[in-house]
Amino acid sequence: MSRYASQRKGWLSMTNSAVHAVHDDDLQAVLDKLGLATAFGKGELRCKFCGDVMTWDNLHSLFPDGGSIKLVCDKPECAKALLQYLNARREQPA
Repeated sequence: MSRYASQRKGWLSMTNSAVHAVHDDDLQAVLDKLGLATAFGKGELRCKFCGDVMTWDNLHSLFPDGGSIKLVCDKPECAKALLQYLNARREQPA
């Protein structure tokens, strides 16, 4: 579990969330299992937020979104956009 603070409307709350991680040594196997390895290797996958081509050097995160897997590069603004996107998605009524 990861514990982080989020500030909303003038007050501070603590939130618990699970963090799922993949070791670098296992990333190729994960991409294979998800059916993304070939497209990743060909440079066909892009960051959800900035559109940069995803590589081994810039891959920050991958996450499920609308029935597919999206990738996020390691630019600070894209990592921040990912957190904002996931927080907004969590706050939407089911």
